[in-house]
Amino acid sequence: MNNLFNLARTGLNVAQAAFRVTGDNLTNGMSQTYNRRNIIIGELGGRSTSQGFYGYGAQVSGVERAYDAFANNQLRGSLSHFASLDGRMQQLSDIDNMLADESDNVSVSLNDMFKAMATLSGDPADGPSRAAVFNSLGTLSNRYNASAKRLTALEKSTNTQIEQSTKDINSYTQQLAELNKQLERAQGSGTPPADLLDQRDALLEKMSEHIGVTVTENQTSGRVDVTLSDGRPLVSGDTAYKLQTSPSDSDPNKTIVSYVDANGKATPLDEDSITKGRLGGLFKFRNEDLTIARQEMDQIAFMMAHRMNEQNGAGYDANGNPGGDLFSLPDIKAIANAKNQGSDQLDQIRVTDYKNVKSENYSVTYDGTDWVVTGEDGRTITLEASPLGTLKFDGIEITIPVPSSAMPGDTFTLNPMAGAAEGISRKITSGQEFAASDSRTGAGNNKNLEEMLKIQDEKLIGKNTLSEAYASLVGTIGDRARSVKSEATSAEIDFSTKYETKQSISGVNMENEKINLDMFLGYYRANTQLLQTATDMFDALLSIR
Repeated sequence: MNNLFNLARTGLNVAQAAFRVTGDNLTNGMSQTYNRRNIIIGELGGRSTSQGFYGYGAQVSGVERAYDAFANNQLRGSLSHFASLDGRMQQLSDIDNMLADESDNVSVSLNDMFKAMATLSGDPADGPSRAAVFNSLGTLSNRYNASAKRLTALEKSTNTQIEQSTKDINSYTQQLAELNKQLERAQGSGTPPADLLDQRDALLEKMSEHIGVTVTENQTSGRVDVTLSDGRPLVSGDTAYKLQTSPSDSDPNKTIVSYVDANGKATPLDEDSITKGRLGGLFKFRNEDLTIARQEMDQIAFMMAHRMNEQNGAGYDANGNPGGDLFSLPDIKAIANAKNQGSDQLDQIRVTDYKNVKSENYSVTYDGTDWVVTGEDGRTITLEASPLGTLKFDGIEITIPVPSSAMPGDTFTLNPMAGAAEGISRKITSGQEFAASDSRTGAGNNKNLEEMLKIQDEKLIGKNTLSEAYASLVGTIGDRARSVKSEATSAEIDFSTKYETKQSISGVNMENEKINLDMFLGYYRANTQLLQTATDMFDALLSIR
């Protein structure tokens, strides 16, 4: 009789525990970070008799958190890959839309300028036609300026997003280190608290969205160590390592991310090796897509301005004066590295032969004896013969201060075409200054203008005309945008698949939980009936006289 009461009691206890676990699943079922709990029911034991084995009932052997480390790791990797493509695509699509705007872009304004010149060619003395050319020069300059400023705004936006991602990563690493500490304190209870493990996994997913990481999990305690792709730790036990942002030493307009080690030393991340997470996408966009767009836009503006200035200078304006420059370009700037020890400034740079100028980032370094110029790919540039105090190469000439205060290792970076599109402006002040004639006395002469019109068919940029170069830029960016969009679509599908896999393992199925609830309710009622039966039997025994 006593055994029946014990059987009923253990069954009711198990049923109540099952209700708590199922209820927990149901109430948290809509959470994206909650892992389903499963109650494990086992035998309480029993005793052997001559009649056979009699059990003592049931007990809760444990509450298991539905979790698969491999599925979670796969999900984090897929999320990192998708986030990198998504972050890059958002920025890249902005450039693509701007360049491909058929109603208002550099190519449209360039064609309008040549159309205005063609009209003027019919009557070079016509005032309104000269005014139309004058206005078209201003419109084209403004179009270059607007496009370049939009690219500059994208660079600033990218820097801001890089800073925010870095802040988020630091926040997650700090929280993970604190969770590791809490999990260590809870280790004595045997099973790590499921709510802390849920928080841990959610933080790891958030971190993976920003940067690719490797996670090493202690299966017993639930603690995790997190490292970058190069093996440097972000979280080690209860210690969090930070990333920090700062302006680049070689370019103050570029925000870089550095890893801060245990001694507080900051080392810039190798951006080429950061390929996953939002940071990886932003780095790739800034270092490749944005750089291509800016350099090619600057090159088109630079070559156009110099060639047209050259041709205008070969003719005479409406007043018989020699033609001057049609466009102004900004001064070429050499940026001093922030770590330079000397006080030299390379602020006197001029173009000696625009046809030989390249859209390339050069480094000019003082080695203690001489100035050495290297190209973007690290090759040493051969300097042309030039007077003392000058460096002449690739169509430009740099004046070096004499005497120099440079210290060994002092470095300057420059791109001769940088800023051309954003800084180009119309230089002539009226249409009368346009040099249509090839003769001082021929006001109605259009022979120089005819040479000017031929510029639209000249191969000024490699084997491309100005319009072809712009079309090539549009095509390059468009191809990149389509490729990234296609990759992002595939990555999103893969992420969704990995997410569904993870949810099938650890997510809550509300219908299944309702079924479990009904099942445990029947289980509870059965044990209640067993208790009632034991009570009735006990009462019957007491009633015997």
